[in-house]
Amino acid sequence: MAKLGGVKWVLQTLNDREVSLSDPDSEIFIQFSEAEHRVNGRGGCNRFFGNYEMESNHLKFSPMGATRMSCPDSQIESEFFQMLDAVDAYSIKDNKLSFLVKDQVVAVFKKVEETTQKD
Repeated sequence: MAKLGGVKWVLQTLNDREVSLSDPDSEIFIQFSEAEHRVNGRGGCNRFFGNYEMESNHLKFSPMGATRMSCPDSQIESEFFQMLDAVDAYSIKDNKLSFLVKDQVVAVFKKVEETTQKD
């Protein structure tokens, strides 16, 4: 099984729809810290953080904490957080991470290798 940690997973589709944010420099992503069973990321404009539990391909997130800035993409962001609350499983295939709810894919993320700081 491929590892979740040490990778930035950038959201591609949410509930069968391509994700496009109004700010081209913004993105929705999640990162896993396997040693601490913690996740963090960005929901479009607000940063989020929390814990997760994993057993084989089952995945469950604790309620997420998040910053509360007002954003143009708040609808997508709230849909993203609702999806995280419901996730019960995951799969990784071809550098894509899928989150599932009751065997239905609800989100697909693309693996992005971490790069060093840009100038």
